[in-house]
Amino acid sequence: MDDLESQLEEFRNEIHRLSTDVSHPKTAFELLDMGQYEDAWQSYLRYFLSPDQPHQLEEVFLNHFLDLLEENEMISFSPPETGLQPGQGIEVTAERQSPDDNRPDLIITSGSEWFLCIELKVHATEGGGEQPQTARYAEDENIVPNGVSDYEDGGFIYIKPSDAPSSASSTFSDLNWQQVQSVVQDTLAHSTGNLPTRSVAQLSDFSTLIDSQLTMTDIDKDTRQRKDLYFQYRDAITEAQDAVEPFVKTILQQNWAKALNESHQPNNANEFEWQYSSVGRGYGQVRTPRWEAAKSGPEKLDIHWEHKPIEDDFSKGQLRFILELEEPNRSTINHDSGQRYHQFRDDLLEQADDSIQSIPDPRWEESDVSPGRSQKKLVSFVYEYQPGDEDGYYQSLQSALEDCGPVTQLVTEILGSQDYTQYPAE
Repeated sequence: MDDLESQLEEFRNEIHRLSTDVSHPKTAFELLDMGQYEDAWQSYLRYFLSPDQPHQLEEVFLNHFLDLLEENEMISFSPPETGLQPGQGIEVTAERQSPDDNRPDLIITSGSEWFLCIELKVHATEGGGEQPQTARYAEDENIVPNGVSDYEDGGFIYIKPSDAPSSASSTFSDLNWQQVQSVVQDTLAHSTGNLPTRSVAQLSDFSTLIDSQLTMTDIDKDTRQRKDLYFQYRDAITEAQDAVEPFVKTILQQNWAKALNESHQPNNANEFEWQYSSVGRGYGQVRTPRWEAAKSGPEKLDIHWEHKPIEDDFSKGQLRFILELEEPNRSTINHDSGQRYHQFRDDLLEQADDSIQSIPDPRWEESDVSPGRSQKKLVSFVYEYQPGDEDGYYQSLQSALEDCGPVTQLVTEILGSQDYTQYPAE
């Protein structure tokens, strides 16, 4: 036993060490399930790299991008000398197809002064075929309008995750998304108060998306480590899991009534004398003496509270507390059932909701007044506790009996207000 506890403690510590909160409010890309698609990233870059788009950034984003390329010696021309101002003929084109059927993600041109050919990757790698994409693009004279030789200068940029393979062609310079992220951040920092709210939101959204994708490598690494930990400690975990079913059957199902009579005795404002039955089974039943008489006497109405001390609910930390009306042969109540059952059920359902609404400060998580498919489950409540907590189960059962006192009183009053033996039971 000490060895099992030691192994599980080691497992818990390792999982805790790996745990990290990487959650964030979903970006528009993620809400539309487009975060994995390069087209979405391409469209974003094209929009903000184009000075003539209505984002009101003019050339700010493009200048920050060109500054980044120059600082990393990825272009030979100097951006400040290019005269980048609104109306200077900057064109940004996506998926331009050359005569040789090559389609780079983005082409940026400034008159005949310079061009940039940009290919970007998020999760995919370069296309195959006889030659990788970057190799084909670098050899294609007509990859840009009018041909490469028509420009004074130019550059080939390959944007990728930092841990992805480099571009196949030495003509391309490799830029990672973390560096592109710096362009987004610089643009936001230098545009405070000057941008439309929507443009700021779009920039921030894309920044968050880049961050989430950049951390995917770490997430994948942690996932693999968690997987390895599971298989390393699988026997210990299985041994502990295997104890749940016998615990429920030999302890929880046997002890719940004793716990209610002793350590978790309900505070009985209505002075009910609770009687517990079906102890030791996958369901337990609770009745008052009047309900017991209705079951065993001439009325033959089996009304009771029922709960489920079973493995599944115990593992979930859930107690389902149900007011159930059952025929003596435990069959489903249907149109062939005696009028007595239908009359009693109708009388009870007519007043049950008001009775429940009168309960002050109930502790349940869910409540429902509905006969359900079986027509037997009239009222149901769901209580929650720490999964696997024996005392938590007993405490929830105690709370249920206390909370549902007005409903119990209602049932007892209905039984006493009418002689149901006047209706046929079959």
